[in-house]
Amino acid sequence: MRNPGRIFTLSRFSIYFEMVAQTGSIRQAASALNVSPSAVNRQILAVEEDMQTPLFHRHSSGLSLTTAGELLLAAIISGKRDFEQFQFRLHGLSGLHGGVVEIAAIEAVSDRLIPDILSDVTKRHPRVEFRLQTLDFKAIWQAVSRNDVDFGISLAGKSSRQVRIVSTLQAAIGFVVRPDHPLAQREDARLNHATGSKLILPDSTLAVGAAIQDGLAQHSVSLNSTFTSNRIASIKALIRSGLGVGMLTRMDVMNEVKAGELCFVPITESGIRPLGFSLFYNTQRRLSAAAQTTLDLITESFNALAEQSGATPP
Repeated sequence: MRNPGRIFTLSRFSIYFEMVAQTGSIRQAASALNVSPSAVNRQILAVEEDMQTPLFHRHSSGLSLTTAGELLLAAIISGKRDFEQFQFRLHGLSGLHGGVVEIAAIEAVSDRLIPDILSDVTKRHPRVEFRLQTLDFKAIWQAVSRNDVDFGISLAGKSSRQVRIVSTLQAAIGFVVRPDHPLAQREDARLNHATGSKLILPDSTLAVGAAIQDGLAQHSVSLNSTFTSNRIASIKALIRSGLGVGMLTRMDVMNEVKAGELCFVPITESGIRPLGFSLFYNTQRRLSAAAQTTLDLITESFNALAEQSGATPP
């Protein structure tokens, strides 16, 4: 090697090299680039000398790539894509252009976790618009699979070639009571601690309701379900009114617990399993800088909530 320590720049060379590879001719490449053939030839010869390997087979009919040349061309094309993606995200981060971040989420997160995160992202990306759809958990997986949204948050599922799960949060199910209720003083509870209380439950059309019904069916504890509702907000309103003891996930009442309005007491019964929420996106979708930032912040929130509950995010 003529100069082992020399690092050559690919900026001009890569343009010349790629054009020669496409045309199979130095003369045609030079004509297309509006430069002299000798300038193109010098660039290629210099790099071949530095690498100590030919990049082209030279025939009477033209030039064709050697194996080393094919590898270098693939690296150059890949590098161009990476640089374009970098530029795209850089412009987004610097606020040079707006855009739309489209999210599909279930009610458990769209009304509680998402608003705080969108407020944070808006400070970084003041020109970005957000479109938040609250959908059924199956519809969210379908929307992401069809590439209709940037990402979705729904009940836990499985990754595939097309849909990648970024993070999964296991949300414990527990009793939800007012701060003046006796259960509020407990760190955890069993189902029999609610014996004699009026229960306020989500119905089975909600994922948390179905999970609770499955768990209760495994135990012989006699509990009185006085109220059921298909809306989380209605259940919390009934609990605030002192009408009974609710059963929801920690995620459902995170804001109310933080504000001191309600208390969450996790249930330690074996049949009452946590409800999993997954954050996922379509691998074929090119995320904008704002969408990627939002995705990263939600992932951080999932991890923080997992640490608070003593669970380890996958």
